[in-house]
Amino acid sequence: MKLRAYQEHFFDLCPEVGNEATRLRRAAKIASLLERHAGRVNPRPLREMVCLDLGCSSGVITCALSPVFKHVIGVDYDDVALKHIPSDCQAVANVAFARGDAMRLGLADASVDVIICAQVYEHVPSDVQLVAEMYRVLKPDGFIFFSGPNKLYPIEPHYFLPFLHWLPSAWADAWLSKLQRGDHYYERSRTWWSLHRLFQQFTVLDVSWDVLVQHAQRETQSANPAQPAANPRFVPKVGWARRWIAAAPQPVQQLILPLLPNFNWLLSKRADHGAS
Repeated sequence: MKLRAYQEHFFDLCPEVGNEATRLRRAAKIASLLERHAGRVNPRPLREMVCLDLGCSSGVITCALSPVFKHVIGVDYDDVALKHIPSDCQAVANVAFARGDAMRLGLADASVDVIICAQVYEHVPSDVQLVAEMYRVLKPDGFIFFSGPNKLYPIEPHYFLPFLHWLPSAWADAWLSKLQRGDHYYERSRTWWSLHRLFQQFTVLDVSWDVLVQHAQRETQSANPAQPAANPRFVPKVGWARRWIAAAPQPVQQLILPLLPNFNWLLSKRADHGAS
């Protein structure tokens, strides 16, 4: 079956990708999660590891993670995004960038300790080939930080339109065109269960709840009159629900996990996969 082509010039199509403040917040989230949980899947210090940042875009997250790792390699298919890498990022000694296809990486087998795959799987022509390629280049004791959207969540995360990702392709394209938001809906997301099947070669450590709790704690601080929120309208509309969900007991947490808008997992190679 012929694969669909890559979505060209995504950097220009999605202005949020070029928002440095947003990218730095995501980098801080990733670094914080790795500091708290990486030891659960690999006891080696992160500072001794080589990291591959897939879908690095303009390199903001890649550079922000440079103090965490020995080396960081940023790869993206979008040449427009790569042209926006700041000169100070390109000058960081332990960071390198390359244009490449995430489904056909020019890296040797078992050559990478850590892969950052954040908001990438829904953008590639084949997420099955993406996962196979990550498995190939990852060292036997390596792991992936995976973050990606949930198809069950009713609000589409790239256009913030309800049910867009549930529609037949032609209907989704027509809706975007009607709103003058583009002429083609490209992204393809999966459910919690489908993602588990996609990553069946890996052992999943789900840290999504930890992310939810961290968000809730920050929103609690922002709701404090002594520390006003940057966007005061956001806290009463969304923050109260997130804080309530974050306080749910363990059995309720397990029921809610498949319904979260976004998943955050650490994926380590299954020891029994190569032997099977």
